[in-house]
Amino acid sequence: MIDANEEFPHEIIFIHQTNVSDGAGGWETGWVTYDTSEALVTPISSREFGQSLQTRNPLEYEVFYPYRTDIKPEMRVRYDGETLAIKSRPKDQGGAQEVMMIECTYGDANG
Repeated sequence: MIDANEEFPHEIIFIHQTNVSDGAGGWETGWVTYDTSEALVTPISSREFGQSLQTRNPLEYEVFYPYRTDIKPEMRVRYDGETLAIKSRPKDQGGAQEVMMIECTYGDANG
């Protein structure tokens, strides 16, 4: 069994886009908190970063969190005051339904 305090020392916030009140009786699209989670947020290696720059999907972070199936690629992650755009489908690490991983890029003007 995984000890979340040791394996996941960071806290992240998953956010999703939805309709929010515009304060004048109407609605507009905005980002709101979906859920919080323990996590391990790690920058990718310089070699991996160089390889990702050669694609249309550059990556900068890997985010590991306890197993769950409700996180979607169209969501965003808030970590340490910054917004990370999810660039991959969540992956079950090792197939044991204990740890999930998403690949992210730093900063997102829309989040």
